[in-house]
Amino acid sequence: MKKTAYIAGGILIGVVVSTAGGAFADSVKSLVGKKVTGEYTVIVDGKKLSDKGAVIDSRANVPARALSEALGADVKVSGKTITITSEAGDSDVVGLENSISTHTASSNKYIGYSKSSLEELKNSTIEKILTPTKAGREDVVKWLAESKEQGNEIAIQNWTKELAQYDADIAKYEADLKLIDEALLTAK
Repeated sequence: MKKTAYIAGGILIGVVVSTAGGAFADSVKSLVGKKVTGEYTVIVDGKKLSDKGAVIDSRANVPARALSEALGADVKVSGKTITITSEAGDSDVVGLENSISTHTASSNKYIGYSKSSLEELKNSTIEKILTPTKAGREDVVKWLAESKEQGNEIAIQNWTKELAQYDADIAKYEADLKLIDEALLTAK
């Protein structure tokens, strides 16, 4: 009789634990089993963070505490909420009395980075972003020309939109490279 009670009790506990664990797992959007594209070094204002970031399912994930501390922000965890507050608040508007060089420096997001991190960023932008994007654009130009030869209007429209997106991306990356080059002139 006792054996049966123990077995029944064990089964009951097993059922409770397994359903509670499943219910908890359903309530949490887990990263377990997701595709990790890579682990990346995180650089904030030219300083390398000790913790690494990762791209998981095409989303950048950075260590919140290390990032906020590098930016001078405060991190608080309360329940299931992470709150990050910046002590800087709203930035002051640049007055007309400021010189053009000061305004240019403040509008360049790369000013203040170290020379080595700027060079690394420039090389990475050229090799890993701009060069493949330009190669992709060339493929689209080729496919657009083939579609025009075939008279496929739907493909022509799609490839034209794709080409416009590539052109916009390339312009953005080249503008970033220009800012990096400007920042390199003043970097130490």
